[in-house]
Amino acid sequence: MNILQFIQSKGIGIDSLYGKPSIDPLSQIPGRALQAMVTEQLDGAVFSIKKGSISTQAVIYGKVEVGKEYTFSVQKGESGVFLVPTKQDIASHQSLSSPIENKSDGTGKAAIQTTSLPSPSQTTQEVIQALVAQKGGKMPFVTIKEMAEVIDRLPPLQKEKAMELVKVLVLRNGLTNISEKLEMMVTGLSDEETTLQTLAKVEAHLQKAAPPTMIQEKLLNVIQKMQLPKTLHTKGEALQFIRQVLPLLGLNFENDLFHFVRQEQPLSQDKLENLKPLLLNYLNQATTTEEKGIIHQLVSKLTSFQLLTRDEGNLHHVFIPLPVNLENEARDWYVHISSKKKNETLDPEYCRIVLLLDLPIFSSVMVDVLVQGKVVSISFQHSYPRLETLVQQSTSLLKSTLAEKGYTLSAIKAEWKKDDRTPGISLDYLRTILSPPQEGVDLRI
Repeated sequence: MNILQFIQSKGIGIDSLYGKPSIDPLSQIPGRALQAMVTEQLDGAVFSIKKGSISTQAVIYGKVEVGKEYTFSVQKGESGVFLVPTKQDIASHQSLSSPIENKSDGTGKAAIQTTSLPSPSQTTQEVIQALVAQKGGKMPFVTIKEMAEVIDRLPPLQKEKAMELVKVLVLRNGLTNISEKLEMMVTGLSDEETTLQTLAKVEAHLQKAAPPTMIQEKLLNVIQKMQLPKTLHTKGEALQFIRQVLPLLGLNFENDLFHFVRQEQPLSQDKLENLKPLLLNYLNQATTTEEKGIIHQLVSKLTSFQLLTRDEGNLHHVFIPLPVNLENEARDWYVHISSKKKNETLDPEYCRIVLLLDLPIFSSVMVDVLVQGKVVSISFQHSYPRLETLVQQSTSLLKSTLAEKGYTLSAIKAEWKKDDRTPGISLDYLRTILSPPQEGVDLRI
C-alpha cells in the first residue's frame, strides 16, 4: 500500500496528516478556498504544500507544478478531504477570468483558454478524478479507470479532445457505457469528412437500390434537401436555412419519442421522416459492410452532437450543428448557446452564444457573444489577417445598431490565430464551449 492509498483508506485530511498543525481550520471546510504553495511531490497525487511558515501534506487532484502558488478548492470525497486547484498565482498565470477583458477604449482582449491535462507526475485517471470533483459529479471508480484507458490509447490531439469531453459525460446521470460514449464522441467530433460529404456517400448507396424501399426513398429525399446550395446574404435567408435544416437532422427524435410514449399519444409520421431515425431504419436494411460503416459513422456523429446539449444546474446548454452547402462546398457550422433556464426556455438577456463558422475568404471564425442584461461583449478568433481592421471599422455601426435595440456594446475584440485544420471540431472551440461560467462573469444563475 503506497502513501496515497493509505491516506485514502484512512480518510486523513490535510489538517491531521502526521499530526501537523492546521494551515487554516476554516479553509478546510469542503467548498472553501485555500491559498498555498506546492513545495514537493511525494507520491502520485500526494504533495507537500506551504502557507506562510506552516507546511503540511495534501492529496491534490489536478495539474500543479512544484514551486508555484495556487488557490485550491477544498473538496470531500468518499475517501476523505482533497484539494483541487482552481487558480494559479496571478503573476505567472492568466486565469479563465472572462471571455473578454475590457479596455478603456471599448475594445477587449480575449482570455486564453486552458484545459487540465496529465502532467508527467499525474496519471490520466487522477486528472479525470479531479474533473469529476470540480464538476461535483459522481462516477464509479471502475468507470473512471475505463475512461482513462480509452484516453491513454488515443493520439495526442484526440487525447486533449477526450479530456474536454469528460466534462460533458461527468454530469450525464443515468448514462451507461460511458467509456464507449467517450470513444464514440472523440471519433465523431474528429471526423475528417463534413456531414454533407458523408451524406453524399449514403446517397450513392441509396441510388444503387432497385427498387428502393419506402425508408430509402424518404432518406434520399431528406439528404437531397440538406444538400441544396444556400445563399445567406440576409437575416431572412439565414433564419429560413436554420428553420429548414434543424428539423431535418432529427436531433430531438429520442426526446420526442419519449414524450409521445409517456403521454400515450400516437407518434406522428413526420417525426420519423428526419435524418437520424431514417438512418437507424436504413441500418437494418443495409447489406454491405461498407454501407453499414458509413451509417454508423453518421449516427455516431449525430449522437455526439446530441450529447453536447446538456443541463448543468440551472444553466442549459444547446448545441446546434448546421451542415451547409455554401458556394458549392460542403461546410459544417456550429452554434453553442448557454443560458439560464427561464420558464423552460432560454433567457436571451443572460446567455452566451459561441459560433464556429467556416466561411469563404475568412476561413474559420469563432464568434463568442456574451449577453448580460442589456450589455453585450463580442470576441472574434480568426485566421484572416484583415478581419481585425474590418471589426474596428464596423464597431461604431455595431454599437449604434445595438443601442437602437436597447443594448450596450461593452467590448469587442478580434484575435488572430493560425488556422486550425485539424479534423472535426477544433480543440479551441471545444475548450470554449465546455469551460465553466467564468470568474467575474455574472450570469445570474
